[in-house]
Formats: sequence, C-alpha cells, structure tokens
Amino acid sequence: MIYIPLEDNAPSEDWCRRAREATDKLKTMNKEERKQFIKNNSRLWAELKKYLLELSFGKCWYSEAREIVSDYDVDHFRPKNVAKNLDGSERDGYWWLAFEWKNYRISGTICNRPHKDENGRLRGKGDFFPLSEKCMPAKGPGDDLEDELIYFLDPTNRDDPLLLTFDETGSPKPTVAEGTWIYKRVEVTIDRLFLDYPPLVDERKKIWTKCNLLINEAQNIMREPESVSKKQRLRDVLKDLRAMASPRAELSATARACLLSSGNGWPKALVPN
Repeated sequence: MIYIPLEDNAPSEDWCRRAREATDKLKTMNKEERKQFIKNNSRLWAELKKYLLELSFGKCWYSEAREIVSDYDVDHFRPKNVAKNLDGSERDGYWWLAFEWKNYRISGTICNRPHKDENGRLRGKGDFFPLSEKCMPAKGPGDDLEDELIYFLDPTNRDDPLLLTFDETGSPKPTVAEGTWIYKRVEVTIDRLFLDYPPLVDERKKIWTKCNLLINEAQNIMREPESVSKKQRLRDVLKDLRAMASPRAELSATARACLLSSGNGWPKALVPN
C-alpha cells in the first residue's frame, strides 16, 4: 500500500455536478428508495474507474498489484448501504457518500469481494467497515467522519501506508508495537483485505530478492576501485532501484521496505518521500 493523493485531483466538473445532484435527490428519499436509487445510478462511479486507476498507475490501491486477467472494483471505502462491525453485526451504511468520489478506492477482486480462503476464513472487504468501540459511527451528512476511529488503513491518508511493511518472505506486517490500537488496525487490514494472499506474498518475495541483489551489487561496486565501466554499472543499478521504489512500479512498497531495512545508509535515500 502506498499513498494515493486525492487533493487537487478531482474528476471533471460535469461528473461532480451530476454526483451532487444525485446526492441531493438521495437526501429527499427514505431508506428503501435510497437503496434502489443508488443501485440504478451505479454508472456514476463506474465512469470513474479509468480515472481512478490513473491515480495509482494502474494498480489496486490496497495491494499495489496490477490485475492482468481479472477486473477491478470501484470500492466504496465507507460502504454505501450496510456497514458490518468487527463481530459481523450490521449498522446503516454511509448512503450520503454513495456518489462522493473521495470515498472511492480502486480494488482488486481478491481484496474487495467476500470469499473464503483455503482455510475457510472469510476474506475480502465487501461491506465490512469496523470502528473502534470508543467512537460513534457517523449517521448522516452532518456528522464529521474525522470523529470515527476506523480499523482499515486508508491509502488516501498519507500516514496510514507507513504503518504497514513487508519482510524478506513477502509477508505483510505492522511497523508498530504489538498490543497497540494501530497494531490491531494493521492486523484487521491484512486479514480482511487478504494482503497475505499466497500468490501476492510470492510476488513480493521476488521483488525483495531482486532488490536485495541489486543493493548488494551496488555495495560491492562502491568498495572497488573506480573505473568507467563500474561507474556506469553503478549508475544503472541505482536507476533500477529507484524504478522499483517508484509509485509507478508494481508492489513498490516491498522494494521500499527492502531499501529501508538495508544495513547501509545510502539505500534509504532512494526511497521517494
């Protein structure tokens, strides 16, 4: 997961106008009418799929993987009709955000669609959106969403991706101490978004291995006497490492984790701010 900036990246004014009009109509309806109206106007968020993908360079906003042979979903981060708590119980969804583009996240199907893994555990975000027991859920347009203490890490929050990292096996893990609220947030995010999906873990391991080999090669070159050929090779290796850590690269957070975990000082400077 890497940060996806939304500020100054709004869709077209025409789309925003139609979304505002749809939201205004929602506010005049009862619960059942709203549900049907949202369903009937799903084309609105579908129109933004290509645009939202451009913000992440064609990657799932949660896993940072590219979907080659399957489709992407435009996920409502805060579910539009029903929201499920940590224990599986339900509460009303965030209907007033159904046409709010800042509530959309591009997600691969493995992360978003509910299904059971090979061990029978329920995975996939779906309508799951648990909050801390220490806060009250927003009930309508007048409530401040910032008052909610949410479990899921949010790729549009600059600070949240910093809480998740990866190790040399490709496995996701928290960057904070066990037993803390933030540690639990990361655990829930990994579990429900299936960020430990085995094929995804395997691909991260390949990225880590490649990155680590390049770091070692660069380090060895730096220890050797200067020559034109070695200077050029070092330049090429550093270019490759920067490319792997770039937000354009698939699974770039894994490459960044590898660079940051290196015992040498210089690889950290290759990680984008």
